[in-house]
Amino acid sequence: MAMVKGYCTNCNKENEARRIFDVNSDTRFCYCPHCGKKYRPRVAVANYQRTISKYLKKARFFLFNAGEAQYAYNLYAYVLELEPENKTAQLGRLLSLAYLSTVRRNRFIEVLQLLVIEKDLFHDKAFAHEQYNEFLIHLENCTETYLINVKKALTLKGYFYDVDCIKLYFKHVKDVIELRRLIVSELMVIGVTANLSIISDETKDLEKQYNMTCITVDGQDHSLAHFTKNGEPIIINGVKQEDTHLSRYRMSTLDVNNKKKLNVIPDKVFPVLYSRIYRTSEIALPLAIVNMAIAVTMLVLYFIFIKLACAPYIMGTFIFFLLVCLSFLTLKIIFELLLKKARL
Repeated sequence: MAMVKGYCTNCNKENEARRIFDVNSDTRFCYCPHCGKKYRPRVAVANYQRTISKYLKKARFFLFNAGEAQYAYNLYAYVLELEPENKTAQLGRLLSLAYLSTVRRNRFIEVLQLLVIEKDLFHDKAFAHEQYNEFLIHLENCTETYLINVKKALTLKGYFYDVDCIKLYFKHVKDVIELRRLIVSELMVIGVTANLSIISDETKDLEKQYNMTCITVDGQDHSLAHFTKNGEPIIINGVKQEDTHLSRYRMSTLDVNNKKKLNVIPDKVFPVLYSRIYRTSEIALPLAIVNMAIAVTMLVLYFIFIKLACAPYIMGTFIFFLLVCLSFLTLKIIFELLLKKARL
């Protein structure tokens, strides 16, 4: 007797988890335990597989195409509520969590800890190692993009704004190195060597940054002494003083409550362009419908008052709202075409 998951499309619309029920695939018919609807087992199973696949595709779109890591994380987590053993959702949730990192807080140690707990699940030969390899490469790319963007946020023309920025940067570097070491070990476990040497070399180069001299915008040089037991970097001041020629610029700080009226460094670290494109695309159609409704109203009014002096003005208003409607529709089409391509 082979027990598999089935899905009822008839009941529990407010609680989707209750739509899922166990199905004996060897029987001729099965019944939803809640509403009693009769199904052929293959139909109930197909309903279940289609539902899970729908959520996984939607989550992948949000993460890879639209840049909406939070939406993607929520969808992957929801799939795991419905199917706790779904490995695609487990990997997707981890990658989404990594992309939820901000300038002030990275999520890489959380990803590392969760991956250490779950990694044996992805070593199973029954699981597609290609999918696990893809996840590991995407995760490594995430750490690389993160460090590049964080350094840009914490520096001005190559100079760190202050010592707090240097400490934060080294903290992020340390966390990235720990995660990359796990990525390398996992690639070795599944026998993927194509990117192994590149990632290993990049990690070694990153470790060399511990020895670099950092200069703040005031010209003072600083260097990393060591890390505390809690992983906090200890920074020591040097004796060199450099003229950075940055006195004419307004400086930034990590302190959101600073009293010197400095610019506050924004927390966003990953590009938000495609997230904004997605959000604009979502509202473009409703706005087009509203403008079309106004245009139709103006057209009706034009025919009602066609003999009056105001008729040309009504026609002009109709043309205006019609053009606005067409503009939103064009925007919707263009943005949806842009979002078809994966960015990660």
